[in-house]
Amino acid sequence: MPFIHIQSLPLDSAFEVGPVIEQISADFAEATGISLEHVTITWRWLEPGHYAVAGKAVARQPADSHPLLIELLTPDFHAPAAVEQMLTALADSLGRRTPVPSRNVFIQHRRARAGRVFDAGGIVRW
Repeated sequence: MPFIHIQSLPLDSAFEVGPVIEQISADFAEATGISLEHVTITWRWLEPGHYAVAGKAVARQPADSHPLLIELLTPDFHAPAAVEQMLTALADSLGRRTPVPSRNVFIQHRRARAGRVFDAGGIVRW
């Protein structure tokens, strides 16, 4: 953990998700000091026309509206300053690795509580 879930409308047809999420994973690990083996990222496409901002639905991901929607899930032991560092590192990486600038990224952070996570065959406590 952390888990990073990204949602967006379709981007340029030349955009390849696999290499980009690998780069974002490496950027995030380096910037936060979290081992790469603990970073997980998913990217899901929203259907064209299924995302409206200010009442306007669009078919492709614009650079200046309809922000990338990101959920960052981390264990609850991280201090607020560390979470802020993660949020900033993630936004910066997305701005560098995608055609969407960091000012058009929305990230919501959630905390996973010890004893409320099942992983690797059992309840996880940290």
